[in-house]
Amino acid sequence: MRFFSRAATLAALLSLPWTAVGQDVDADKAVDADEIVVVGRSVTTSAAEIGVERELLIDTATVLRDIPGANVNSNGPITGIAQYRGMYGDRVAVDVDGLGLVGGCPNGMGTPLSYASPMITQELIVDRGIAGVSSAPEAIGGHMDASIARGEFSSGEGRLSGLLGSRFSDNGNVSTSAARLTFANRSHRVSVVAEIDSGDSINTPAGEIRPTQLDRTRYDVSYAFDNDTASGLVFVGKQDTNDTGTPALPMDIRFIETDLYGIQLKTIINDLMSVEGKAAYNDARHLMDNFGLRQAPEMMRYRQNLTNGKGLQFSLAGLFALDDSDLRVGIDGINAEHDSTITNPNSAMLRIDNFVAIKRDVLGVFGEWSRKGASSDLELGVRYKQVSANSGEVGAEGLMGDMGANVQALADAFNAADRDLEWTSADVVLKYGYRSGPNTEWRFELGSKTRAPSYQELYLWLPLQATGGLADGRTYVGNLELQEERSNEIVIGVSTSVGRFALSPQLFFRRIDDYIQGTPSSNMVANMSSGNPALAWANVDAEIWGADLAWKFELTDRLFLDGIATAVRGRRTDVSDNLYRLAPFNGSVGLTFESENWSLKSEVVIYADQDDVSSYNDEQATPGYELVNLAFAWNPIAPLRVEARIDNLLDETYQDHVTGRNRAMGSDIPVGERLYGAERTFTAGLIYTF
Repeated sequence: MRFFSRAATLAALLSLPWTAVGQDVDADKAVDADEIVVVGRSVTTSAAEIGVERELLIDTATVLRDIPGANVNSNGPITGIAQYRGMYGDRVAVDVDGLGLVGGCPNGMGTPLSYASPMITQELIVDRGIAGVSSAPEAIGGHMDASIARGEFSSGEGRLSGLLGSRFSDNGNVSTSAARLTFANRSHRVSVVAEIDSGDSINTPAGEIRPTQLDRTRYDVSYAFDNDTASGLVFVGKQDTNDTGTPALPMDIRFIETDLYGIQLKTIINDLMSVEGKAAYNDARHLMDNFGLRQAPEMMRYRQNLTNGKGLQFSLAGLFALDDSDLRVGIDGINAEHDSTITNPNSAMLRIDNFVAIKRDVLGVFGEWSRKGASSDLELGVRYKQVSANSGEVGAEGLMGDMGANVQALADAFNAADRDLEWTSADVVLKYGYRSGPNTEWRFELGSKTRAPSYQELYLWLPLQATGGLADGRTYVGNLELQEERSNEIVIGVSTSVGRFALSPQLFFRRIDDYIQGTPSSNMVANMSSGNPALAWANVDAEIWGADLAWKFELTDRLFLDGIATAVRGRRTDVSDNLYRLAPFNGSVGLTFESENWSLKSEVVIYADQDDVSSYNDEQATPGYELVNLAFAWNPIAPLRVEARIDNLLDETYQDHVTGRNRAMGSDIPVGERLYGAERTFTAGLIYTF
């Protein structure tokens, strides 16, 4: 096969650094039996960790492709939606600095990971397996947390440290500049962080994708303290995203202006008890349209959508040291508000209030007991939660004839319905680890967890494409009768090492009762935005199963092979159909060489065909592909890092299955066709730390 000849030649020649030189594992350090360390990438039976700031990329979500089981549904240059083991969107809890964000866009343009810009992100941690009940209130599909890099405390009286860096990619003239300034002593730390990203439209071997330009600015100011009995962090941040394309969605970002605030505190009461709390608030104001960045439609079909999402997230927990175990008991919650209004700047009469005074609140209490023994460990967690949702009255103006009458009938029916909804449920997670030898640990996990419907799935009264980034080109309508999803999951995994070889595979099976998916609808305004019949959110039954692994083989002290592989399959069990937008079998193999101050690596990325597609979503199959990536890192002096990377070295023409279809007229990619991957791209960077 073409792949094997290319892979055998190139993987044997060159190498690419996942992190800079100097982060490799000390040769004298014993590696825990449950951990595989891969030069900056740490994959265990419990977590997968990547130092994001070392990755030459623009969207932090892209790095999920380097984590076993994970992937990213991409709708634009910085609109990556996390996917983990076949779950994506609201089913995967994504935190930044320990708490989630309330999105400002009903179509998922401002995803949580877009607020953790790569060069100022310290790390991204994905809970491998079933997330514990204390991780997040509704993490039925997994949990991940990105943390902003704000510097370290100093061992001296006072020290100034920082970072200056810049990167440039020739494809789309994408540039990133970042800076951090930290003043710290043993107990106090003040930090200022900033990153600016900009770029033009991206080229593929099949042509230019328009619009895929981007413009994002991120700031963060923080104060932290740490002493013998207490620690804390207070931060204020702001992110402005302007004129950024999302070609897989019906509109593009004109602006997302977000203010972010957060606080984290921990205090030790005595030897047996400590208390920790955290809270975050954000307010995202967002404008999108279908005419400013992409080829405009006829004037009467101009649309712009002004939205707002804001809310508070909090957690308070007590930690108790028992005789031979630990107990964490806590309370947490989310209070979110959303509004969305569609207008036409060419017609003052047109106004559609598609989301009005939406409130969605989550309140939960949890207990998590854990015990670590000489050869085994055990964790049992229980959560009880209540989710409530409500909506104001909706309406539409300026629609003429039968269309106007039909829309008014839908609005009247929605306003007359009971929109004050509530769900209560309990989650249970059991984890057991057994060390059968000095270098081998087995993991067994069972979980039953729930997620209540999102506000889009409930309150989308008019057939539109405000679907949280589903990006299938179909219009959807909400359902006030939806039940909670319940995921019952089992995971079996092992981490083992034999000599220079280490391996960490996991198997998983998940049954989801009342899985929420679009099903055919006979809504009378189904063709308002699309020629295809609308889909209505409904409860169905589904199963997702698969396996993923990470491995490493040290050929010498400086040369090693490593890789990951992921296989996932999902289907409905009430009818004969597959689940939508699941990544096909994929994996990567890299060969890395490291000297004292430079490193080199080649990487081959493989994606198989995906023909297990969803008929209800009119999903199209995609062929497989192979990519070769190369990169180099060099530290000429200790504080300076020089980076270079080539992605898609052989300039392959390919389509990633979990990327959306093009919705923008005027692009080289036809409307309705799946977006293509970028052509050969060269990226270089210079990072100075002090």
